[in-house]
Amino acid sequence: MKKIMNWRLVSFVLWIAVTVIMITTMPNLDQLVREKGQIEIPETAQSRVAEEMLNQMENDGGGKYDIIAVFTSGNKHALTDKQKEEVNQIINQLKNEKSKLGIKEILTHLDNEQTEKQLISKDGTTILTQLTIAKQDKQVSEVAEELKGIVNSKNLDTYLTGNDLVMEDFVQSTQEGIKKTEVIAIIFIIVVLILVFRSPIVPFVSLLTVGVSYLVSLGIIAHLVDQFNYPFSNFTQVFLVVILFGIGTDYNILLFTRFKEELVKQETVGQAVSVTYKTAGKTVLFSALAVFIGFMALILATFGLYRSSSAVAIGVGVLVLVLMTLNPFFMVLLGKKMFWPIKTFNGHSDSKIWGTLAKISVSRPVIALVLVAVLCVPFVANYSNSLSYNDLLEVDDRYESKQGVNVIEDHFPPGFSAPAT
Repeated sequence: MKKIMNWRLVSFVLWIAVTVIMITTMPNLDQLVREKGQIEIPETAQSRVAEEMLNQMENDGGGKYDIIAVFTSGNKHALTDKQKEEVNQIINQLKNEKSKLGIKEILTHLDNEQTEKQLISKDGTTILTQLTIAKQDKQVSEVAEELKGIVNSKNLDTYLTGNDLVMEDFVQSTQEGIKKTEVIAIIFIIVVLILVFRSPIVPFVSLLTVGVSYLVSLGIIAHLVDQFNYPFSNFTQVFLVVILFGIGTDYNILLFTRFKEELVKQETVGQAVSVTYKTAGKTVLFSALAVFIGFMALILATFGLYRSSSAVAIGVGVLVLVLMTLNPFFMVLLGKKMFWPIKTFNGHSDSKIWGTLAKISVSRPVIALVLVAVLCVPFVANYSNSLSYNDLLEVDDRYESKQGVNVIEDHFPPGFSAPAT
């Protein structure tokens, strides 16, 4: 027993050490998403070919940001002469500080009659100014902050928008979504495990083991992306959270339930752990193997979003290692105390609800099918069957870049801010 415990203790210490190393050495995920997390289509696609040609034509070594400054009255009334004069003063200040702000080009309604027609809305409520700014090793958020110091006004509603700013806000929105997903997953897991085991200790152990697998796998993926350009996207971390916490909790329920049964059948805790992994452990291994193969096969896809999902396979592999080596440490350490305050260890009992439903579905299959059809009606009726290719739907309305695009769409012709009209 002591030898078993010593071996388990070593695995516990190793996992804690690996987790700490991964957390401390992990590259900045926000930065990785900005630099390598943009979803890309195959290089043979016409739009990618055209983009590459444009990049070669405009190659200046440092890259650029295209930003649109939006000045609007904030209501349906046209801009007053005083407001227009303030816009003109802001534009002149931008021109005077071109070198300081890194502005390469600035297109305004003051340039000529043609630009005036294009950059002032027909209802006179909105004026646009187009800026091309050298990157100069700056993040687009830093550039936007510098511009806001000049563009912001008390008498006007002003917005900075453009593809680069929208993508930056998309990254921020995604990261916030991941944090919410993590919190929801943790709360859901705690509730489910407490209902299943009626113990506060089992949820803690399960969250700890799944959390370790998540942090370690995330660290591995981040290093692979940083060093070897492994496929990565804004959604990789979301997929990892959902899959690992989902199947990890499912596997833990299976393992802990079997362990609870074996505690009364076997003479020692060590034997109970051994039998648990010889039986339920095989089920977990084979199930995880199927998930691993499924996600790893996505590396063969051509679409970037699907290829980036293959990183989940790495997480599944780490999860299996954790469940096979770290879980037994807590099982041996805690034994029956893991299920405190439960004192009876008869394993799981048959469910009366599912038993009744099973009998009805076998004896009355038509009724069962009708019941399922009725349950499906609300979902079928609410399905719109409409597709949208508008990435802005993924960005929250509170972000300035989206608000700016919405103003442009409201006061200028459709497609005005796009490459073609």
